[in-house]
Amino acid sequence: MTRAVAGTRVLLTGTDTALLSSGAALYGALAAVPTLLVAIASAGLLFGRDLIAEHAADLASAIPAQQGADRWVVALFDAGLSLSVPSVLLAVFMASAYGRGLGKALARLMPAEHRSAPPPSIRARILTLPLLGLAPLMLLALLVVTPTVENLETENGLAGVAVASYLGLNLVWVILWAPLAWMFRVVAPGRPSWRAAWISAVVTAAFISGFLQGFTLFLALPVDLGRPFGGLTIVGVTTGLLLWLWVLHAVVCVGYALTWSIHAMLTESS
Repeated sequence: MTRAVAGTRVLLTGTDTALLSSGAALYGALAAVPTLLVAIASAGLLFGRDLIAEHAADLASAIPAQQGADRWVVALFDAGLSLSVPSVLLAVFMASAYGRGLGKALARLMPAEHRSAPPPSIRARILTLPLLGLAPLMLLALLVVTPTVENLETENGLAGVAVASYLGLNLVWVILWAPLAWMFRVVAPGRPSWRAAWISAVVTAAFISGFLQGFTLFLALPVDLGRPFGGLTIVGVTTGLLLWLWVLHAVVCVGYALTWSIHAMLTESS
């Protein structure tokens, strides 16, 4: 593990990871809502609109309401479950742009001997589509476990909150393995080995899951985020969301460098 960390540090040295994360986060911001809409619409089609709407209500009641996140969840699910076919196709087109932006950011983190240009825009979009295919299954897993998490938090005191946090942490961790491995191996240029991509995905997913737990705490802060922006709460909340999005993409960038470090170790040992 020490060698993997050292190799990752070498790849990150001299690279403006903060700038790369910002570029990837921009595409992530553009694709986040369309991706969620596609996931909701697809889940409604596959598993039934009534079931998804019922679980959406549970999710809204489980999310901290201090920053209005419960209202965002309700509005998002209402929009997703009412999308027409043309609207879904447009959302897919918008969401698939994420692969192009992420690939361009991660291309700077590859070793020089493997460095190649990101795939063309159309190919990058196509390679991103399987992630959209996984989205409704990931969403359903989160929705199904939400009532259990909520009951643990509300009916079992501090111990219940701890158990619920642990359950949510591990669920998100496992859910992210496949999408991250696909991003590191297929969406990003360079093609490291699948084994390296999976190992790095497991590690990276643990950090992302932890930061998402922190994001939940952020939503529960009893503060007015609009105060630094002249009382414009929506500006403060949006700025906070973009900051967390940047942090998550910084973790992904480091995870991709870790992938290549592990790839090099596996190549040497084979």
